[in-house]
Amino acid sequence: MTRGADIIAAIILLALAIAIVVYLLHWLYRRSSKEVSFVRTGMLGEKVVISGGAFVLPIIHNITQVGMRTLSINIKRAGDKSLITKDRMRAELVTEFFTKVPPDKNAVATAAQTLGNRTLDPE
Repeated sequence: MTRGADIIAAIILLALAIAIVVYLLHWLYRRSSKEVSFVRTGMLGEKVVISGGAFVLPIIHNITQVGMRTLSINIKRAGDKSLITKDRMRAELVTEFFTKVPPDKNAVATAAQTLGNRTLDPE
């Protein structure tokens, strides 16, 4: 009887170990989407993920998400921050720029470095 109990215990432990490994792999694997790419930095350098995924170890790696949608950037210069023209008059300026990150590894890495997570915020 002990041999049968040992086999059952081994099967239960093996199933538990497999469940733990599957849970850890699911927890550590990050996927990107068509709307959001990310740059993983840390151990082993920089990795840009546009479509697909990568393993991310929370203590070792840092993730910067980059929105792939069109981003609106509003600039308002008024009052003390207004522009001074060549003839020394103040000009108040309100403008809006639209920019989009192309799906290229260098472009996504540059957007992550310069804009950071602000590409995800519509404001």
